Amino acid sequence: MFLGEFSHSLDDKGRLTIPAKFRDQLAPGLVVTRSPQDRCLLLMPLDKWEEVAAKINALPLADPRSALLRRAIFSAAEDFKPDKQGRILISQRLRDYAQISNDIVIAGVNTFIELWQPKLWEEKVLQQLESGAIDGELFAALNV
Repeated sequence: MFLGEFSHSLDDKGRLTIPAKFRDQLAPGLVVTRSPQDRCLLLMPLDKWEEVAAKINALPLADPRSALLRRAIFSAAEDFKPDKQGRILISQRLRDYAQISNDIVIAGVNTFIELWQPKLWEEKVLQQLESGAIDGELFAALNV
């Protein structure tokens, strides 16, 4: 389970140090790819990646939306095994997509992690929370 929000910086080589509390879960390996919904990156442990990949592969080949999703997710995916210091090298291509230059927000979202450029995180998540985009009605609908 990935919970919490962390502010980190990439090193000079573009390496991300994974928060210590996540390292054991990611030690066997992980995949980073672009989010098809937001301008951020998705970081998944291998078991979650395999689950998501199987669901995408089960989509109809002839559906143009399925093809677009398949291309967006798989063509950008990079697999990693963190080094002894818990670091991974995020490619320039993925950093450019997510507009990440140095500072980065690492957000645990239960079964995977999102990597955000801090200003985009502020705009897309924190400001939305402050605006009341999530209210009691949503929780009531979920019986929470």
